[in-house]
Amino acid sequence: MKNKFYFFLIFLLGLLFVFIGILAFSFSSYFMYMIVVFLGLFILVDALFCLVRLFQGNKHDLIQTFMRIGFGLGFLLFPQLPLSLVVVLFALYICMTGFSYLITYCYYRKERVNGRLVFLIASVVLLVVGITFILSPGIHAIEMTYIFAVYTIYLGMKYIGRAIRELLSEDRKNTLKRRIRVSMPNFIAALLPRLFIEYINEQLEVKDESIQYKGKSDLEVLIHVSKEGFGAIGHVDICYQGEVIAYGAYDEASTQLFGAIGDGVLFTVEKETYITFCCQDDSTSHIFGYSLYLDEIQKQRIEETISTFKDNLVSWNPPCQLNKDVDDYASRLYKATQASFYKFKKGRFKYYFVMTNNCVLLADHIIGKSGIDIVNMNGIITPGTYFSYFEEEAKKENSRVLLKTLYR
Repeated sequence: MKNKFYFFLIFLLGLLFVFIGILAFSFSSYFMYMIVVFLGLFILVDALFCLVRLFQGNKHDLIQTFMRIGFGLGFLLFPQLPLSLVVVLFALYICMTGFSYLITYCYYRKERVNGRLVFLIASVVLLVVGITFILSPGIHAIEMTYIFAVYTIYLGMKYIGRAIRELLSEDRKNTLKRRIRVSMPNFIAALLPRLFIEYINEQLEVKDESIQYKGKSDLEVLIHVSKEGFGAIGHVDICYQGEVIAYGAYDEASTQLFGAIGDGVLFTVEKETYITFCCQDDSTSHIFGYSLYLDEIQKQRIEETISTFKDNLVSWNPPCQLNKDVDDYASRLYKATQASFYKFKKGRFKYYFVMTNNCVLLADHIIGKSGIDIVNMNGIITPGTYFSYFEEEAKKENSRVLLKTLYR
């Protein structure tokens, strides 16, 4: 029996989000100021307690204590300053998303991908709104409050709905319905795999973890995370019937912006040798495997999608086949596993972009045919979004996740 208490907590969290959103709407003119003032009071009270313990002889950093007092007084006396900073950070996040959509549109236009106009319109709207907020952060505090309120209420209602469906034991194994998934902001979701690794390493001594089940799974989602580089954000592969399918900017000669942009490269490799290689190539790497239940219709749809992908591939040779001394990732993988590498002839995956056209989007295109509802509301799916979905799914009583495994 899966953990229903977890979903009761999710239900309470949803109620809390809805309550906070209603408060934001009701007191929109000074809601953000209230948050800043309460935060200032909290910092100041914490600093005063540290100061008292300091005079009692406990070892505390005197400079750090007075810095806390300064921040607390600053928040209380000048609440407009931290509020303007929050608005500017929010605006920068919007602008970053807008630039991501614009870059995606340029690549989609080059490859004549259908639906690309949506990315152009979204990028223009986001950039205009973001720049406006940056130029006059104090004026747009109320607008940001409304955005916060709408998002919080909607997120809370989705949490409540998901919790109710699970508490009522709705059977979701065979559903093929794709829902819009409203997740946490991407900058938070992106940190989830890394935070979970820190929890495992620092709080728990665990062996390879698994949830036992009856039956066989043909599809496994592999979510990688390590402590270095983009690995801290995560990476997603899928494994279907023992064959791992992975996508990324593995042609380092074509990459730009520190590997964020490049030619899209797909490789296929046998699962066991690939897992062994990953654990040896990066000692800080952890791989979370989620084996999924599929019925015959779902298997057929996934096989058709994989076949369509492979029809659009052309073989690519890693650099080690021309120069044995190179040490890029693709060459190391090829030497250890004899993986097969490919590039795309055309289409949206011909070019890789870490913000949108990434490993998660390809995995979602394939396993989405099974009806898994991870379509993110804002169009950017991070490995952290997948991670949070499958961690929650593994706790459900009628779950598609039949087996969870930790490889390290």
